[in-house]
Amino acid sequence: MSFRTEIRADLLLLVTALIWGFAFVFQSMGMDHVGPVTFVFGRFVVAAIAILPIWYLMEKPKKIFHYQLADKKALQLGVIMVLGMLVQQQGLLYTTVGRAGFLTGVYVVFVPLLGLLMGTKTEWPTWLGVILAVFGLYFLSQIEADQFVIGDILILISSVAWALHVIYTGKVANQISVYRLMFLQFVFAAMISGVVMLLTEVWDWNAVRDAATSLIFVGVLSSSIGFSLQVIGMRTAPASHTALILSFEAVFAAIGGWWLLNEYLTPIELVGCGLILMGGLVSQFKVFLKSPKNTM
Repeated sequence: MSFRTEIRADLLLLVTALIWGFAFVFQSMGMDHVGPVTFVFGRFVVAAIAILPIWYLMEKPKKIFHYQLADKKALQLGVIMVLGMLVQQQGLLYTTVGRAGFLTGVYVVFVPLLGLLMGTKTEWPTWLGVILAVFGLYFLSQIEADQFVIGDILILISSVAWALHVIYTGKVANQISVYRLMFLQFVFAAMISGVVMLLTEVWDWNAVRDAATSLIFVGVLSSSIGFSLQVIGMRTAPASHTALILSFEAVFAAIGGWWLLNEYLTPIELVGCGLILMGGLVSQFKVFLKSPKNTM
């Protein structure tokens, strides 16, 4: 794999982390108007609609509704996605954006650990980067063990789902069209969350209209574009390294909170941001130390 290819993958994943970090702000704001399940359902409906023109422009598929063997894996990913999103959205009712960003970022630890259980080896620069990122995430959020509440526990559970999603996305990324994979995941997630919504919440058009800005951001940018960039990046980046780059979403969530919600970063939180950045750079040691003949 060339140096340019690896850097391109990292940049795509970093853009994904930027989008997902700001998404926490809009996820929290959206629930000022609608319930968590309604928000998740609306998000995936918007995402499924938004991905169709992107899919057509990029690949011009002749058939959409025809079965492929890889579609089963898209269904499995859709189930993991909607479970993670439902639990995360519920957790945001009871915790802050900053804490949610930190606890979601803990999947940077779960990915290599679950990968080991599945027989996937993680190289030492990534482990070192993970350690630095975890310390950075801790300083960024300043969560003490005795301060955990139900929302924090739910967000932490969702981070396990996101770790599984990252791992399985890496396994299927080269087996199916990126845009077909995204479309099917969003459709399955919308169907599942729609059923849950009908059982637990009441649809209110006025409330949905008031949450439209948040739904459009997370549906179009965070879901359609963000998850697509993740799959494209994971065609060359290993799962554990991907999780490390995506942990930057905690930094971007903090920046989004400062910019849009007037939540200011303390000096110790800035130290946390610096440690996460250092973790990302350390994880790339083996790339930068490659000889020129191996980077062509």
